[in-house]
Amino acid sequence: MTKARPPALGQDRLEDLLRQMPLARAPDGLWEGIRADLERPEPARVVPIYRRRVRSPIVIAAAAMAAVIGGSYLGLIAKYAAPARWQVAPTAGRPSVAGTSLTEAGHLAAGEWLTTDSLSSAELAVGRIGWAGVGPNSRVRIDPSGRTEHRLTLARGSIDAVINAPPRLFFVETPSALATDLGCAYTLEVDSTGASRIHVTAGWVELKQGNGVSLVPAGLIAEVEVGGAPGTPYPDGLAPDAREALRRLDRGTAGPGDLDLVLDGLHTPTDFVTLRQQSAITLWHLLQRQEGDGRHRVYDRLAGLSPPPAGVSREGILALDRRMLERWRRDLSPMWAEEPQPLVTRVVRRFWEWVM
Repeated sequence: MTKARPPALGQDRLEDLLRQMPLARAPDGLWEGIRADLERPEPARVVPIYRRRVRSPIVIAAAAMAAVIGGSYLGLIAKYAAPARWQVAPTAGRPSVAGTSLTEAGHLAAGEWLTTDSLSSAELAVGRIGWAGVGPNSRVRIDPSGRTEHRLTLARGSIDAVINAPPRLFFVETPSALATDLGCAYTLEVDSTGASRIHVTAGWVELKQGNGVSLVPAGLIAEVEVGGAPGTPYPDGLAPDAREALRRLDRGTAGPGDLDLVLDGLHTPTDFVTLRQQSAITLWHLLQRQEGDGRHRVYDRLAGLSPPPAGVSREGILALDRRMLERWRRDLSPMWAEEPQPLVTRVVRRFWEWVM
Protein backbone atom coordinates (compact mmCIF):
# COMPACT_ATOMS: atom_id res chain seq x y z
CA MET A 1 0.00 0.00 0.00
CA THR A 2 1.52 3.32 -1.06
CA LYS A 3 1.88 5.99 1.64
CA ALA A 4 0.11 9.26 0.72
CA ARG A 5 2.19 12.40 0.48
CA PRO A 6 1.22 15.37 2.74
CA PRO A 7 -0.40 18.27 0.88
CA ALA A 8 2.00 21.03 -0.19
CA LEU A 9 1.79 24.36 1.62
CA GLY A 10 0.53 27.27 -0.37
CA GLN A 11 2.45 30.52 -0.68
CA ASP A 12 0.01 32.41 1.61
CA ARG A 13 0.10 29.74 4.26
CA LEU A 14 3.93 29.67 4.25
CA GLU A 15 4.14 33.42 4.75
CA ASP A 16 1.70 33.21 7.73
CA LEU A 17 3.87 30.58 9.40
CA LEU A 18 7.03 32.70 8.95
CA ARG A 19 5.34 35.73 10.54
CA GLN A 20 4.39 33.65 13.56
CA MET A 21 8.05 32.46 14.17
CA PRO A 22 9.90 34.33 17.02
CA LEU A 23 12.79 36.63 16.03
CA ALA A 24 16.32 36.04 17.53
CA ARG A 25 18.95 38.79 17.84
CA ALA A 26 22.57 38.03 16.77
CA PRO A 27 25.37 38.65 19.34
CA ASP A 28 26.90 42.12 19.13
CA GLY A 29 30.43 40.84 18.35
CA LEU A 30 29.42 38.52 15.48
CA TRP A 31 29.52 41.11 12.69
CA GLU A 32 32.81 42.59 13.92
CA GLY A 33 34.42 39.12 13.77
CA ILE A 34 33.10 38.50 10.25
CA ARG A 35 34.35 41.93 9.09
CA ALA A 36 37.82 41.30 10.58
CA ASP A 37 38.05 37.94 8.82
CA LEU A 38 37.11 39.54 5.50
CA GLU A 39 39.72 42.29 5.86
CA ARG A 40 42.56 39.97 6.96
CA PRO A 41 45.09 39.39 4.05
CA GLU A 42 45.21 35.89 2.59
CA PRO A 43 48.29 33.98 3.85
CA ALA A 44 50.95 32.88 1.33
CA ARG A 45 50.32 29.47 -0.06
CA VAL A 46 53.01 26.94 0.97
CA VAL A 47 53.70 24.34 -1.66
CA PRO A 48 55.15 21.06 -0.30
CA ILE A 49 58.71 20.49 -1.45
CA TYR A 50 57.81 17.28 -3.24
CA ARG A 51 55.33 19.25 -5.39
CA ARG A 52 57.67 22.09 -6.31
CA ARG A 53 58.83 21.99 -9.90
CA VAL A 54 62.50 22.55 -10.78
CA ARG A 55 62.45 24.36 -14.07
CA SER A 56 66.21 24.80 -14.64
CA PRO A 57 67.82 21.99 -16.69
CA ILE A 58 71.22 23.07 -15.32
CA VAL A 59 70.07 22.29 -11.77
CA ILE A 60 68.72 18.92 -12.89
CA ALA A 61 71.97 18.06 -14.71
CA ALA A 62 74.07 19.17 -11.74
CA ALA A 63 72.01 17.03 -9.36
CA ALA A 64 72.33 14.02 -11.66
CA MET A 65 76.09 14.52 -11.99
CA ALA A 66 76.46 14.86 -8.22
CA ALA A 67 74.52 11.63 -7.74
CA VAL A 68 76.71 9.77 -10.26
CA ILE A 69 79.97 11.06 -8.78
CA GLY A 70 78.82 10.43 -5.21
CA GLY A 71 77.64 6.93 -6.03
CA SER A 72 80.85 6.11 -7.89
CA TYR A 73 82.96 7.42 -5.03
CA LEU A 74 81.07 5.43 -2.39
CA GLY A 75 81.28 2.32 -4.56
CA LEU A 76 85.03 2.68 -4.97
CA ILE A 77 85.45 3.32 -1.24
CA ALA A 78 83.57 0.10 -0.45
CA LYS A 79 85.50 -1.91 -3.04
CA TYR A 80 88.98 -0.69 -2.09
CA ALA A 81 88.59 -0.35 1.69
CA ALA A 82 91.79 -1.20 3.58
CA PRO A 83 91.52 -4.20 5.93
CA ALA A 84 92.46 -3.95 9.60
CA ARG A 85 94.54 -7.15 9.31
CA TRP A 86 96.46 -8.36 6.25
CA GLN A 87 96.63 -12.01 5.32
CA VAL A 88 100.18 -13.38 5.17
CA ALA A 89 101.47 -16.78 4.08
CA PRO A 90 105.00 -18.25 4.01
CA THR A 91 106.33 -19.13 0.56
CA ALA A 92 109.70 -20.52 1.71
CA GLY A 93 111.32 -21.29 5.06
CA ARG A 94 109.79 -19.94 8.25
CA PRO A 95 109.32 -16.18 8.34
CA SER A 96 108.28 -14.70 11.67
CA VAL A 97 105.42 -12.36 12.60
CA ALA A 98 105.98 -10.23 15.71
CA GLY A 99 108.71 -12.67 16.80
CA THR A 100 106.58 -15.80 16.27
CA SER A 101 107.52 -18.31 13.58
CA LEU A 102 104.94 -18.46 10.77
CA THR A 103 104.36 -22.02 9.54
CA GLU A 104 100.99 -21.50 7.79
CA ALA A 105 98.76 -18.69 6.62
CA GLY A 106 97.99 -16.08 9.25
CA HIS A 107 97.40 -12.36 9.64
CA LEU A 108 99.52 -9.28 10.20
CA ALA A 109 98.02 -6.39 12.16
CA ALA A 110 99.01 -2.73 12.11
CA GLY A 111 102.28 -2.17 13.97
CA GLU A 112 103.44 -5.80 13.67
CA TRP A 113 106.66 -6.71 11.86
CA LEU A 114 107.12 -9.51 9.34
CA THR A 115 110.75 -10.68 9.24
CA THR A 116 112.44 -13.11 6.85
CA ASP A 117 115.91 -14.63 7.01
CA SER A 118 118.19 -15.71 4.17
CA LEU A 119 116.13 -18.89 3.56
CA SER A 120 112.59 -17.60 3.99
CA SER A 121 110.07 -15.47 2.12
CA ALA A 122 106.38 -14.66 2.37
CA GLU A 123 103.43 -13.21 0.53
CA LEU A 124 101.15 -10.44 1.81
CA ALA A 125 97.62 -9.93 0.50
CA VAL A 126 97.19 -6.17 0.03
CA GLY A 127 93.49 -6.09 0.82
CA ARG A 128 91.50 -6.59 -2.39
CA ILE A 129 93.88 -4.63 -4.59
CA GLY A 130 96.88 -6.95 -5.02
CA TRP A 131 99.72 -8.68 -3.25
CA ALA A 132 103.31 -8.09 -2.18
CA GLY A 133 105.98 -10.78 -2.10
CA VAL A 134 108.49 -10.25 0.71
CA GLY A 135 111.98 -11.44 -0.21
CA PRO A 136 114.70 -13.00 1.97
CA ASN A 137 116.48 -10.90 4.63
CA SER A 138 113.60 -8.44 4.75
CA ARG A 139 111.72 -6.60 7.48
CA VAL A 140 108.24 -5.24 6.71
CA ARG A 141 105.60 -3.61 8.92
CA ILE A 142 101.92 -2.86 8.39
CA ASP A 143 101.25 0.80 9.17
CA PRO A 144 98.00 2.42 10.32
CA SER A 145 96.01 3.35 7.25
CA GLY A 146 93.10 5.50 6.17
CA ARG A 147 89.83 4.23 4.77
CA THR A 148 91.36 3.24 1.42
CA GLU A 149 95.10 3.70 2.02
CA HIS A 150 97.16 0.51 2.30
CA ARG A 151 100.54 1.31 3.91
CA LEU A 152 103.74 -0.64 4.49
CA THR A 153 107.15 0.20 5.89
CA LEU A 154 110.11 -1.61 4.31
CA ALA A 155 113.04 -1.24 6.69
CA ARG A 156 115.35 -3.54 4.72
CA GLY A 157 115.28 -6.21 2.04
CA SER A 158 112.87 -6.26 -0.90
CA ILE A 159 109.25 -6.57 -1.96
CA ASP A 160 107.68 -7.44 -5.31
CA ALA A 161 104.34 -5.64 -5.50
CA VAL A 162 101.54 -6.22 -7.99
CA ILE A 163 98.64 -3.78 -7.59
CA ASN A 164 95.49 -3.71 -9.71
CA ALA A 165 93.65 -0.62 -8.53
CA PRO A 166 93.27 3.12 -9.16
CA PRO A 167 96.25 5.32 -8.22
CA ARG A 168 97.31 6.29 -4.70
CA LEU A 169 95.95 3.38 -2.72
CA PHE A 170 99.22 1.57 -1.92
CA PHE A 171 102.19 3.24 -0.21
CA VAL A 172 105.56 1.87 0.87
CA GLU A 173 107.76 3.93 3.19
CA THR A 174 111.50 3.26 3.26
CA PRO A 175 114.29 4.97 5.23
CA SER A 176 115.01 7.13 2.17
CA ALA A 177 111.74 7.66 0.24
CA LEU A 178 108.00 7.09 -0.12
CA ALA A 179 106.87 4.95 -3.05
CA THR A 180 103.28 5.68 -4.14
CA ASP A 181 101.62 3.21 -6.46
CA LEU A 182 99.89 4.67 -9.51
CA GLY A 183 98.50 1.32 -10.65
CA CYS A 184 101.48 -0.91 -11.34
CA ALA A 185 103.93 -3.70 -10.57
CA TYR A 186 107.43 -3.10 -9.28
CA THR A 187 110.37 -4.36 -7.23
CA LEU A 188 111.56 -2.17 -4.37
CA GLU A 189 114.86 -2.85 -2.60
CA VAL A 190 116.42 -1.27 0.50
CA ASP A 191 120.11 -1.92 1.24
CA SER A 192 121.96 -1.86 4.55
CA THR A 193 122.46 1.93 4.36
CA GLY A 194 118.73 2.59 3.87
CA ALA A 195 119.12 3.59 0.21
CA SER A 196 116.23 2.55 -2.05
CA ARG A 197 116.13 1.23 -5.60
CA ILE A 198 112.89 0.74 -7.52
CA HIS A 199 112.41 -1.06 -10.84
CA VAL A 200 108.95 -0.61 -12.33
CA THR A 201 107.68 -3.39 -14.59
CA ALA A 202 104.11 -2.16 -15.23
CA GLY A 203 102.29 1.13 -14.77
CA TRP A 204 103.80 3.99 -12.77
CA VAL A 205 105.29 4.74 -9.36
CA GLU A 206 105.83 8.13 -7.73
CA LEU A 207 109.04 8.22 -5.70
CA LYS A 208 109.14 11.12 -3.24
CA GLN A 209 111.45 12.47 -0.56
CA GLY A 210 110.82 15.93 0.86
CA ASN A 211 110.11 18.26 -2.06
CA GLY A 212 111.86 15.98 -4.55
CA VAL A 213 109.70 13.77 -6.80
CA SER A 214 110.49 11.29 -9.57
CA LEU A 215 107.80 9.70 -11.76
CA VAL A 216 108.97 6.23 -12.74
CA PRO A 217 107.09 4.41 -15.55
CA ALA A 218 107.35 0.79 -16.67
CA GLY A 219 110.81 -0.30 -17.78
CA LEU A 220 112.72 2.35 -15.79
CA ILE A 221 114.73 2.39 -12.55
CA ALA A 222 115.19 5.09 -9.94
CA GLU A 223 117.40 5.28 -6.85
CA VAL A 224 117.47 7.49 -3.78
CA GLU A 225 119.95 7.70 -0.90
CA VAL A 226 119.09 8.51 2.70
CA GLY A 227 118.80 12.28 2.99
CA GLY A 228 118.96 12.75 -0.78
CA ALA A 229 116.41 13.56 -3.43
CA PRO A 230 114.93 10.82 -5.65
CA GLY A 231 117.28 10.12 -8.51
CA THR A 232 116.56 10.66 -12.18
CA PRO A 233 114.74 7.60 -13.62
CA TYR A 234 116.77 5.77 -16.26
CA PRO A 235 116.18 2.83 -18.65
CA ASP A 236 117.33 -0.60 -17.56
CA GLY A 237 119.49 -0.78 -20.67
CA LEU A 238 121.56 2.32 -19.84
CA ALA A 239 125.29 1.56 -19.88
CA PRO A 240 127.04 1.27 -16.46
CA ASP A 241 129.34 4.28 -17.04
CA ALA A 242 126.33 6.43 -17.99
CA ARG A 243 124.52 5.26 -14.84
CA GLU A 244 127.42 6.35 -12.66
CA ALA A 245 127.55 9.71 -14.43
CA LEU A 246 123.82 10.15 -13.85
CA ARG A 247 124.27 9.43 -10.12
CA ARG A 248 126.97 12.09 -9.93
CA LEU A 249 124.68 14.57 -11.68
CA ASP A 250 121.95 13.82 -9.15
CA ARG A 251 124.34 14.27 -6.22
CA GLY A 252 125.74 17.53 -7.59
CA THR A 253 129.29 16.12 -7.86
CA ALA A 254 129.41 15.71 -11.65
CA GLY A 255 132.50 16.43 -13.69
CA PRO A 256 132.67 18.25 -17.06
CA GLY A 257 132.08 15.12 -19.15
CA ASP A 258 129.31 13.44 -17.12
CA LEU A 259 126.42 15.07 -18.97
CA ASP A 260 127.94 13.95 -22.29
CA LEU A 261 128.17 10.37 -20.98
CA VAL A 262 124.49 10.39 -20.08
CA LEU A 263 123.31 11.97 -23.33
CA ASP A 264 125.42 9.60 -25.40
CA GLY A 265 124.28 6.60 -23.37
CA LEU A 266 120.64 7.43 -23.99
CA HIS A 267 121.05 7.54 -27.78
CA THR A 268 123.98 5.34 -28.77
CA PRO A 269 122.07 2.02 -29.15
CA THR A 270 120.13 3.08 -32.25
CA ASP A 271 118.91 -0.49 -32.78
CA PHE A 272 116.95 -0.38 -29.51
CA VAL A 273 113.89 1.72 -30.25
CA THR A 274 112.48 1.12 -26.76
CA LEU A 275 115.58 2.60 -25.13
CA ARG A 276 115.35 5.69 -27.32
CA GLN A 277 111.70 6.14 -26.39
CA GLN A 278 112.24 5.62 -22.69
CA SER A 279 115.03 8.18 -22.64
CA ALA A 280 112.35 10.90 -22.86
CA ILE A 281 111.47 10.49 -19.16
CA THR A 282 115.14 10.67 -18.19
CA LEU A 283 115.64 13.84 -20.20
CA TRP A 284 112.43 15.45 -18.85
CA HIS A 285 113.60 14.95 -15.26
CA LEU A 286 117.21 15.82 -16.02
CA LEU A 287 116.25 19.11 -17.71
CA GLN A 288 114.78 20.37 -14.40
CA ARG A 289 117.93 19.40 -12.47
CA GLN A 290 120.44 21.18 -14.70
CA GLU A 291 121.35 24.83 -14.94
CA GLY A 292 122.78 27.13 -17.60
CA ASP A 293 124.19 25.49 -20.70
CA GLY A 294 123.42 22.01 -19.40
CA ARG A 295 119.68 22.73 -19.34
CA HIS A 296 119.83 24.12 -22.90
CA ARG A 297 121.55 20.96 -24.14
CA VAL A 298 119.07 18.63 -22.46
CA TYR A 299 116.17 20.66 -23.86
CA ASP A 300 117.53 20.38 -27.40
CA ARG A 301 117.94 16.62 -27.07
CA LEU A 302 114.43 16.16 -25.69
CA ALA A 303 112.88 18.42 -28.34
CA GLY A 304 114.67 16.31 -30.94
CA LEU A 305 112.86 13.23 -29.65
CA SER A 306 109.46 14.91 -29.49
CA PRO A 307 108.86 18.61 -30.29
CA PRO A 308 106.97 20.53 -27.59
CA PRO A 309 103.20 20.72 -28.14
CA ALA A 310 101.29 23.91 -28.87
CA GLY A 311 101.42 26.35 -25.98
CA VAL A 312 104.82 25.12 -24.76
CA SER A 313 107.73 27.40 -25.57
CA ARG A 314 111.47 27.00 -25.26
CA GLU A 315 111.67 30.06 -23.03
CA GLY A 316 108.95 28.73 -20.70
CA ILE A 317 110.55 25.31 -20.35
CA LEU A 318 114.02 26.78 -19.69
CA ALA A 319 112.40 28.97 -17.01
CA LEU A 320 110.84 25.75 -15.55
CA ASP A 321 107.27 26.95 -16.00
CA ARG A 322 105.33 24.23 -14.18
CA ARG A 323 102.25 24.31 -16.42
CA MET A 324 104.34 23.97 -19.57
CA LEU A 325 106.43 21.17 -18.07
CA GLU A 326 103.28 19.23 -17.13
CA ARG A 327 101.75 19.80 -20.56
CA TRP A 328 104.87 18.50 -22.28
CA ARG A 329 104.97 15.56 -19.87
CA ARG A 330 101.42 14.55 -20.81
CA ASP A 331 102.33 14.81 -24.48
CA LEU A 332 105.42 12.65 -23.92
CA SER A 333 103.69 10.08 -21.72
CA PRO A 334 102.94 7.50 -24.45
CA MET A 335 106.71 7.25 -25.05
CA TRP A 336 107.52 6.50 -21.43
CA ALA A 337 106.24 2.97 -21.10
CA GLU A 338 106.12 -0.19 -23.20
CA GLU A 339 102.63 -1.23 -22.00
CA PRO A 340 99.55 0.06 -23.88
CA GLN A 341 97.12 2.23 -21.93
CA PRO A 342 93.46 1.59 -22.93
CA LEU A 343 91.21 4.65 -22.99
CA VAL A 344 89.01 3.28 -20.18
CA THR A 345 92.06 2.75 -17.96
CA ARG A 346 93.29 6.29 -18.56
CA VAL A 347 89.85 7.79 -17.85
CA VAL A 348 89.36 5.79 -14.62
CA ARG A 349 92.83 6.67 -13.34
CA ARG A 350 92.37 10.35 -14.16
CA PHE A 351 88.94 10.39 -12.44
CA TRP A 352 90.31 8.67 -9.33
CA GLU A 353 93.25 11.10 -9.03
CA TRP A 354 90.78 14.01 -9.32
CA VAL A 355 88.57 12.50 -6.59
CA MET A 356 91.51 11.79 -4.27
